[in-house]
Amino acid sequence: MNTDQNILSDTEDGPDHLVRGCPCYREFGDEKVCLNQDSVFPINAISVDPGFFSQLSSRALLEKFKSDNETMCYLLMFLDRDEGFCYCVSQNQQIRINEKAIKVSEIDSALQFVTSTERSRDGVLCSDCLYRYLRTLGESSGSFLTDDERHEIIARYVRDLATNMAMQLSGYEDSGEQLGFNDHVWRYLREINRSRSHWASMILNLKKANADSELIDLMDSYRTLARLESVFLFQVLSLDDEEMDPLSTLQFMVRVSEKVISVNNSIRERTINLMERDALPANIREMLSHHSKARKSTEYRFSNLVSALHNIDSHT
Repeated sequence: MNTDQNILSDTEDGPDHLVRGCPCYREFGDEKVCLNQDSVFPINAISVDPGFFSQLSSRALLEKFKSDNETMCYLLMFLDRDEGFCYCVSQNQQIRINEKAIKVSEIDSALQFVTSTERSRDGVLCSDCLYRYLRTLGESSGSFLTDDERHEIIARYVRDLATNMAMQLSGYEDSGEQLGFNDHVWRYLREINRSRSHWASMILNLKKANADSELIDLMDSYRTLARLESVFLFQVLSLDDEEMDPLSTLQFMVRVSEKVISVNNSIRERTINLMERDALPANIREMLSHHSKARKSTEYRFSNLVSALHNIDSHT
């Protein structure tokens, strides 16, 4: 598929009522078609930056920006946040799939999910991914799939999400190693276990020195964070187990991800409290500064993951 024409940009960098891309756009060889209103309509598609429509602030202005050519597609959606539905900018039509109007809330959820799973290196997303989300998890998906088909697709989403997350956490994609994914993660798990031993040793020494109890709790939070990361990665390595229940695994991963976020919040609060009381020794402060970047990166990734997993969980 031509990704120059079938893209959907990260809405954080643009207006939240314009989305670059459309779930109704399809390419079949050289043929480009629109599936809106459950039809198959040949079109000429161009990708237009939302910045060209900076004055398009309400649905009432859509007619002004509508193309004179009925086959023209800007690959741009307008999200009417007042009435809650989505519209094609080039043709001023409501976007409908499976005879149901697509809601803004569905697109918002899809964007949050798709950004976690299908984001390319340059930050753009394919319209196919958005359509797949709407068909599988959106409100318009009801008559598309049987329960077994939906269960299978959701299981694949969970596997893809979790595996992608494990690659990021372990640095697999940037490692340049010849090791396979599983071998790489197992080696990374051994590194995590060594770090857990390091935190345990620090906690023991601090207790022997009658250190500040909040400082000991801070070290224990770091040890808990390492344990949760290892639990998550071990679960990822078990995803191909034939006896695995995908939906139970989904719920388990949600709980682990939420716990990671909670522990990170505790670390942040305890660190601030200790610094305000000048109770964080300089050597420990320097040591923690080396862990801070990695911890923040881990927190960000798990925050994205838990949002995506919740989107799946709420539809199962």
